[in-house]
Amino acid sequence: MPDRIPGNARVPATVHCWSEDVPSQTFISLEKALAYCKKNIGELPAIEVFVHCGQVPEPIISGDELAALIKAKRRNLI
Repeated sequence: MPDRIPGNARVPATVHCWSEDVPSQTFISLEKALAYCKKNIGELPAIEVFVHCGQVPEPIISGDELAALIKAKRRNLI
């Protein structure tokens, strides 16, 4: 759902990788988390992004939805 970014672009988000070799990283915004994913996608197997927006449970972005957001982010940077 690419429409998640406008409302949550500036809320904190954590990039979680299911590989034990890659620690989770928390960013000051979803925008920064997506930029990190885009830059390091080759080294981030099995990732998901937790959006810390106050909802319970926290929204989780992964799979095709995450791929679409990273691709959209890439187009916005060009």
